[in-house]
Amino acid sequence: MAGAHGPWRSGEHPGPRTGRVWPPVAVARPDSTASLPEGSAIGSIKDMRSDAGPRRKGASLSWDILYAGGLIVSTPYLLYHLLRTGKYRRSFPRRMWPDVRMPPHPKRIWIHAVSVGEVNAAWTLVRELKAAAPDVHCVISTITETGHAVAGRRYGAENVFYLPFDFSRPVRKVFDAVRPAALVLIELEIWPNLVAEAKARGIPVVVANGRITPRSAAGYRRFKSLLGATLREIDAYLVQSEEYAARFRDAGAPADRIRVTGQMKYDAVSATVEPGAREAVRGEFGIPPEALLLIGGSTHRGEEAALLAAYARLRGEFPRLRLALVPRHPERFDEAEAAIRQSGAAPLRLTALRGGKACWDMAENLVLLVDAMGVLVRLYQAADAAFVGGSLIPHGGQNPMEPAGCGIPALFGPHMFNFQEAAEMLLSAKGCRQVRSADELPDALREILADADLREEMGRRAREAILARQGASATNARIILDMIGETPGPPP
Repeated sequence: MAGAHGPWRSGEHPGPRTGRVWPPVAVARPDSTASLPEGSAIGSIKDMRSDAGPRRKGASLSWDILYAGGLIVSTPYLLYHLLRTGKYRRSFPRRMWPDVRMPPHPKRIWIHAVSVGEVNAAWTLVRELKAAAPDVHCVISTITETGHAVAGRRYGAENVFYLPFDFSRPVRKVFDAVRPAALVLIELEIWPNLVAEAKARGIPVVVANGRITPRSAAGYRRFKSLLGATLREIDAYLVQSEEYAARFRDAGAPADRIRVTGQMKYDAVSATVEPGAREAVRGEFGIPPEALLLIGGSTHRGEEAALLAAYARLRGEFPRLRLALVPRHPERFDEAEAAIRQSGAAPLRLTALRGGKACWDMAENLVLLVDAMGVLVRLYQAADAAFVGGSLIPHGGQNPMEPAGCGIPALFGPHMFNFQEAAEMLLSAKGCRQVRSADELPDALREILADADLREEMGRRAREAILARQGASATNARIILDMIGETPGPPP
């Protein structure tokens, strides 16, 4: 990330708070149908535009009436959360009565990301948009308060605003303020007035990193008479897989506007392993160079005890084996420390190790407790093997792509439904192992820890599987830029 505001604008464009006049730049025509370079994997998108047929009148009073009815019905629920829990207290007024202000920019792209997951997914798209067209200005809208906070930290608060409620007046007010050249909806967030107003203004609308569940597809089919026109007004559906493409078609999206471009989440994985990185990270964190290091990453309640039990069984067979536990939530650091003590080992906190207040003596039975946030991915580079947490319990698993990108063989439990596709992909590539329960952990770990060649082969396969699936963000960026008449550079 470049600076506090992220990779947003070229140096010739001042930030919104400067008050200076923006330098003249040729306006990109929203109705441009320029195609990408001949022979590229993307091809022309001229046939993807929804310009044919009569133009709608924009945000509609009919939808306002429907929304008003829904608002009346939900008023008791909203009042309860506003008064008792504080939920929606910040977001509700900003969505109902938006006050978005930003200076004009001829190449602004409005990216809508509902919450934290979509905000993070948008990052690689923004990065590729800026790499291909440095003078493009990206702004982010969100719905949830947590998503808004994360987006503000990641992209700069002046580039982030709440999506207006889909009433015609707030929608028009935000379009007047933002004046985008394109509207990009991350994954699937379709609001009829929002889309209609964009089309009435000649602004292309793109679904990027598109995905749709069977339940959502069924809902769109059920209300096809209401939502069919909105689906037909979207210019391009850039979706994650053939399975999702079929569901979008089934829901009513025009087949000729659907492209399978892959999942942008793989582009967020760092799969570059620098020579000497393992030794450098071990030196940085005070990890003994001779240790056979197993990392329990993003662990949840109960998983520390399972890993500690497996570690106790294997330590006699592998004298160099050492364990590092990285709890998913900081409020559980003390709980994890108690579990370490209960297992008979002594806890060694990372903050003490890095602060020079302790050292990792291989002669002692020490377990490293990583009591810091944001260091797990870097620590994976120092590991010999990893366990991916949230998977021995029905939480749904944490991200198995992080150790895979570092070339580290990983294990996880049976509950990986939050990362099902990634887990299946890594299992198919033979870059990881899955256990059915905590009882299988010792044997699975023993096989990996006993064979350095197996560890290297699994790590290589995992990393190559990630690399083979990267590139969706660059493809999506090129299509979006082509739709606003911006000439992107050649494909990588």
